[in-house]
Amino acid sequence: MKKSEIYGLVGSILMTGLLILLLFFIFLPSNIQPEEEGIMVSFGNAAMGNGSTPKPAMEQTKVVKTSTPPPAPAAKPIKEKLMTQDDNSLAIAEQKKKDRKEKEAKQALEKQRLESIRIANEKKQKEQEAIEKASAMNGLFGNNGDKGSGTSSGSGREGNPAGSGNSGGNSWSLNGRSLLGSLASPSYVNDVEGKITVTIRVNENGLVLSASIGSPTNISDATTRNAAINAARRTRFTAGNGVASGSITYNFKLR
Repeated sequence: MKKSEIYGLVGSILMTGLLILLLFFIFLPSNIQPEEEGIMVSFGNAAMGNGSTPKPAMEQTKVVKTSTPPPAPAAKPIKEKLMTQDDNSLAIAEQKKKDRKEKEAKQALEKQRLESIRIANEKKQKEQEAIEKASAMNGLFGNNGDKGSGTSSGSGREGNPAGSGNSGGNSWSLNGRSLLGSLASPSYVNDVEGKITVTIRVNENGLVLSASIGSPTNISDATTRNAAINAARRTRFTAGNGVASGSITYNFKLR
């Protein structure tokens, strides 16, 4: 049974009891007849008096009828939704459950994103290793007879059919190509020392199509790495058939 129905039943019982008590106190006094009492008047001795003892007059009690007011209608119980402690605990538990699900979903998305980045980096690393391996094999055994006509400074060798050489203290290796001029020098703005290898792909006209950090590289400074990549992109090689893959190694020394 609901609490509102219990409250209504208790209210009805109380009102009925009050009504019975009210009727009891109203009608009970009117039904009780008062005792009739006579008034004795002394006129002297009975032998001397000529009159007779008057009979006592009976008092008449007038019953006043009172109208009973109609019973007041029972108040309708107000239905209210009470927030109990159990309801509050349930709401808190539901909110915690919702927050936990949202947190797990965010963690799953972040994990998926990191996994995608890891796979992409592994794929890129394998591609670079394959290019370097192919470049090394072609540098050792490949010779297509293409001789360059450019000039180089430092200790570089012009028109090297093996596709490798030194220039300005740095070295390069490109399958069957020669260096035009000299290697572009990277800007040296930080006090770092070490080696940076840049993997390159050169088109048939001798222009560098792409450049990225390769191996071996032992300098982690981002500014120096970007300087090496930009220098590799400015370097020019002799023309050839198709796209050639190779690398440029820059040696950085403290000034």
